Amino acid sequence: MNISVGKLVSQLLTNLDARQRTVIEGRYGIKDGSPKTLAEIGESMDVTRERIRQIEAGALQSLKPLMKKGEAAQLVDMVKTHLKNMGGLRREDLLLADLKLMVTDANVANFGNKVHFLLDVSGEMKFLPEDTNLFAIWYLAEEDRKKAQAFLSRLVKTMEGKRDKIVSHQNIDEVFAEVAKPHNLKDLIALNYISASKHFHVNTFGDFGLAHWPEVNPKTVRDWAYLVLKKNTQPIHFADIADMINKVRKDSKKAAHMQTVHNELIKDERFVLVGRGLYSLRESGAMPGTAREVMARILKDHGPLNPEELLKLVSNERLLKRNTVLINLRNRKHFTRMDDGRYTVNLA
Repeated sequence: MNISVGKLVSQLLTNLDARQRTVIEGRYGIKDGSPKTLAEIGESMDVTRERIRQIEAGALQSLKPLMKKGEAAQLVDMVKTHLKNMGGLRREDLLLADLKLMVTDANVANFGNKVHFLLDVSGEMKFLPEDTNLFAIWYLAEEDRKKAQAFLSRLVKTMEGKRDKIVSHQNIDEVFAEVAKPHNLKDLIALNYISASKHFHVNTFGDFGLAHWPEVNPKTVRDWAYLVLKKNTQPIHFADIADMINKVRKDSKKAAHMQTVHNELIKDERFVLVGRGLYSLRESGAMPGTAREVMARILKDHGPLNPEELLKLVSNERLLKRNTVLINLRNRKHFTRMDDGRYTVNLA
């Protein structure tokens, strides 16, 4: 559509007197991209903030009818249609990105400030500033906002109850379907609502979950170490864990140091030392203990085993060399070789 945001703003401002134009340009940051408060503008013009509020209100009221004509009306209709297709609302920065594909001057200076001004003047949609739950959004009606927030609240509650399955990428589609169905939401609209919320996060590995889950939104070295180990089925040396953290945590200015990682792994029971500097996750089945202790536990659990059977079971938990297992079996203080070649553990 042949619509120029910059041109529309310039045309509207010509309908204002100099004082009104100064106030509107300052309030919306049309010239410098930095919106000013009523008090800041009042001080610069040597009048009260209440007087600036009155001037602003009068200017917007006089411009509102002009938004129902020509290209201005086309822009408003285009945005309203787009919001309707997205479920009645859209996160502000995403809406601006969408609009840049629909107008002729996407690179005009202070594009976002000018669009905000035009939409505000139209009075056809509402703006909700960013808060602790949502990013800044534009929406058509209170009904749309309430519908989105009801969906988001239910999704958070449902995901909390199915955390393990969601984080491991099982059942996520079913969760969306379960929550979206009562609201009769299409996938596109559900995802659009989610993008407006601060309660969800997608990590560097593409895992989707709640933003306060450390395995989805890691913040500490310990959280990152857990995430790295969770993404690898084999035990990893703490030095390699540090390197892997530094590769995936690209947005951090602080490097994960090898010794720091090692110290964090030692202090957390989720991590198990399974070899010289090698760590695994307890939840994956790894158990603490020396090679001899692991072998003894397996023999207690499974009964007498020949060396090959024992090696196979040990290898499920530890990266031990074959000779390490065989040498430990020769320790008669702890293990006994039976006549059929199987070994059993000596019970204290």
